[in-house]
Amino acid sequence: MALTNYDSELDIDPMFSSTHTDVWRRLGDCGTWWTGAQRVAAMSEVRAAFNCQLCDRRSEALSPSMVQGSHEAVSDLPQEAVDLVHRLTSDPGRLTQDWADTVIAALGEERYVELVIIVCTQYVIESFASSLGLPLPELPQPGDGIPAQVRPPNVGDVGAWVSQTVDKTLANVSRAASLVPDTEALWRDIVQCHYSRGPEFAELVWNRALTRPQVELLASTVSSLNECFY
Repeated sequence: MALTNYDSELDIDPMFSSTHTDVWRRLGDCGTWWTGAQRVAAMSEVRAAFNCQLCDRRSEALSPSMVQGSHEAVSDLPQEAVDLVHRLTSDPGRLTQDWADTVIAALGEERYVELVIIVCTQYVIESFASSLGLPLPELPQPGDGIPAQVRPPNVGDVGAWVSQTVDKTLANVSRAASLVPDTEALWRDIVQCHYSRGPEFAELVWNRALTRPQVELLASTVSSLNECFY
């Protein structure tokens, strides 16, 4: 089933509909470290975070660590995974390395990275739909299979929160997710669709509705509003 119908009087490029539909389906596939059912469960927690009283109280507190309690979970994922999903969804600007180290110690850095990619990718697709006044898509069907749990070669400590590829030719955003390359490919597809679009990214003049300076200004403004320290 198609993700949603973007063909309307808004005159939206059909590339968005096709890319979102494909990526959305693949989010439910069996991953490298999480099963398909677990990945879809994480996606359900993303939506639950918007109605979670603990997340609301923490968002209003001077520091999230001042508010204790339990998330209103809708899955049987480990509590550290639920906390990761809810906090990344509701209050990402105040995540700390100490908090991340605790979650990583419980889940493993590969599982941590895979969940982060899923949450971020889902957030883009659902935010796009919401901004157009469209209903959110049904969660994808969980894929079959057993996670291979294969750690890619040529990754190591580069001074970041998690191990990354030592290949410095990649953009830092891609390197941050390089510990789980098969899932990182989903995020890269979304980035290609919405922003970089392959070789065109290197051009100073874009043949789009917005000029290159306008796109960069918009991206910088959104990053600032989201308190993105990157």
